[in-house]
Amino acid sequence: MQVVLFFIDGLGLGPINEYNPLATTAMPCIEKLLGGQSLTMEAVGTKTQKATLHSLDATLGVPGLPQSATGQTTLFTGVNAARALGRHIRGFPTEPLRKILAAEGILKKVLELPQKAVFLNGYRPEFFTDLSNGERFYSATTLMNLYAGLPFHSFADMAAGRSIYSDITNEVLQEMGFDVPYVSPEKAGKILAENAARHDFLLFEYFLTDMAAHKRDREKTAYCLTTIDRFLASILKQLDLSQTLFIITSDHGNIEDLTTSGHTRNPVPFLLIGAGHDKLRPITDLTEVTPLILELLQQS
Repeated sequence: MQVVLFFIDGLGLGPINEYNPLATTAMPCIEKLLGGQSLTMEAVGTKTQKATLHSLDATLGVPGLPQSATGQTTLFTGVNAARALGRHIRGFPTEPLRKILAAEGILKKVLELPQKAVFLNGYRPEFFTDLSNGERFYSATTLMNLYAGLPFHSFADMAAGRSIYSDITNEVLQEMGFDVPYVSPEKAGKILAENAARHDFLLFEYFLTDMAAHKRDREKTAYCLTTIDRFLASILKQLDLSQTLFIITSDHGNIEDLTTSGHTRNPVPFLLIGAGHDKLRPITDLTEVTPLILELLQQS
């Protein structure tokens, strides 16, 4: 079995209402997977021929609003980072969190099985300069890739179809002034599917959802969700879903509630698509995602 993990930052499960872009934005691929339902709290427990939707607790038994540094560290290691540190930590991982990622990161663990793993996200040129100079302010995914000893993807890799930029389409890069081509969500989906076929485990991270939600920008949140849905539809058309389990999950809620600019305590989705989606043992929080994936890969 191959496993693809599509991590979408700030994607919570909220109720159907006018303040939830997941309920008000047309997402035909997601809706088809969920039997006509949107990706909301009301759809939890849905099981169709291709997909099953569960919810995961992102609060980790710690007071306060879930945050990215501890949430992502937990998600990608199986260690309850918020409980270990006694609080939720936002932004970039601190030194204690980096130690957890170095020891328990899922990319490193997949390589130790041993199986093939890839973090598909591409990086701007200045990242490689910062990396060579020893800069340490990196996201959990970047640190995890670094500690696993895996290569980072450049613009050349993106042009060659070995990588995708974090916004899927390169529009963010174009706005920054980089001379890169627009990539349609459909083409990006094809790139991901082709790379997934060459690896046992593939991770791709999308974080514009969290950024748009912090600004409470309805137009931008809708655009993000539409892009994600088109991207997903293309991926699923080209993956062998009899051999691949595709997972969508997140680190905390945000985009599902535009009444606030902050994170929420809502659960996050654990959407399983494809191979074995209806046969997996139930899990209930972020600590169980990495152990489950490693268990599946060991069995394959």
